[in-house]
Amino acid sequence: MPIKSVAQWISPRDAMAFGAGALLALAASRIAPPVAGRAVGSLRAMAGTDPFAALAQDHKKVLALFAAIEETDEASVARRAAMLFQVKRMLTAHALAEEDIVYPMLHDDAQRRDEAKKLYREHADIKLRLFELEHKPKDDPNWIAELRALHRIVEEHTRDEEETEFPKLRAAINQAQCTTLLGEVSREKSMLL
Repeated sequence: MPIKSVAQWISPRDAMAFGAGALLALAASRIAPPVAGRAVGSLRAMAGTDPFAALAQDHKKVLALFAAIEETDEASVARRAAMLFQVKRMLTAHALAEEDIVYPMLHDDAQRRDEAKKLYREHADIKLRLFELEHKPKDDPNWIAELRALHRIVEEHTRDEEETEFPKLRAAINQAQCTTLLGEVSREKSMLL
């Protein structure tokens, strides 16, 4: 029995249908998470979930992960790298949501222009420090000290948000905006997670 070539198995029409299906699947995989994230966030908001409490929960998770990394020893190079990657991923998704949704509202709705700009600058500093830590040997004696310094910076940043800026924004927006906020934040975060 002669062996058939791929061209004999798959017609041009089948190849085009396969290609179209693959493109559709790719498009759906990029579009569906943000749409689903927004819907889930909106449902959570309607169920009474406070968007600021959800953001504070993100802060707690990241700070706990920093503390866990600090407890590793210099020999835990792979573990440190993996945990730092997890911190970076969590902070990136969270920062995207804050920078695209929360800070503009803080700037415009709460009339906290200077404070919003300060928070943007702090995010930039945190991202640079994360980059430096990511590219530094994890068994370098200074690595853990730099991680602890970053932990303190993130801790101060989150405290400022939770104790000052989030309450100011909450007071400046109405209930409908507050409900929409959680959906928008969830949509932004889902773009990266």
